[in-house]
Amino acid sequence: MGSAEIISRIDQLPRLPKAISDLLDAVNDDNVEMELLAKKVSCDALISAKVLRMANSARFGRSREIGSIDEAVIRLGQQPVKILVTASAISSSIKVPAGVNPIEFWGRSFEVAFFAQELAKRAKLRADTGFTCGLLHNVGELLLALMEPAKWQQVQAAVAQGADLRQLCLHLIGTEPAEVAATLAAEWRFSDELVEGLRYQNNPVLAEKRSPYGKIVFLAKLIIDNWPAGPEQERTSWLAQIFDEYGLRLQLDGLALKLESLVGSGEEMAQQLG
Repeated sequence: MGSAEIISRIDQLPRLPKAISDLLDAVNDDNVEMELLAKKVSCDALISAKVLRMANSARFGRSREIGSIDEAVIRLGQQPVKILVTASAISSSIKVPAGVNPIEFWGRSFEVAFFAQELAKRAKLRADTGFTCGLLHNVGELLLALMEPAKWQQVQAAVAQGADLRQLCLHLIGTEPAEVAATLAAEWRFSDELVEGLRYQNNPVLAEKRSPYGKIVFLAKLIIDNWPAGPEQERTSWLAQIFDEYGLRLQLDGLALKLESLVGSGEEMAQQLG
């Protein structure tokens, strides 16, 4: 099942309800007035509830509880509200299949999203695009589990024994999770640079030519999977070596401490979505 067949089976991909699609359009509009965004969020009870739960979490919360979307917009500011709305809308639109732990899945997704957001910001890229690209990075795995459940079980069993996920998916299914994620993002009308970032998230060389966000997500995953213990100076040196190896220039000042504070943040946010 290659990209062409995924497109031919587009009816099996999650469809965004028009209200959520309009909401994401508003979120991605740099010129949107926050009063209008708050009004659109308030029209969806489920999204509103999730946004408020996350706004009151330890990561986003303030000295007293936020009780309304209007208040969340005022107290959190544009960037955090856009991130919360995007996270709520996407997680509400994608079904987690049986056998997949939603807390583990979304926990990993949010962890990569937070790391990608910080790296994008320091690389002078759009932090919200980095976040969304990170949030969607592994959604292709969910979709393959839904569209090809028997083959996906074979893939999981082989990967557990040490097989390469991408190569095995190409062999058994005819496509890979990153391509499926990119197809979904294009169907949902996300920006071309975000779509290409998802498509090339496992190939930093091609990502550099097609979308810097692919490299950002690649490095976010690499750093999370290999995050070292030790003093800040040693972690900063380790980060500098990685960025130098992959040709990414960004501000290193205070980065190690910031990333350390993000470790474990994904599960916290996933709990808020439940």
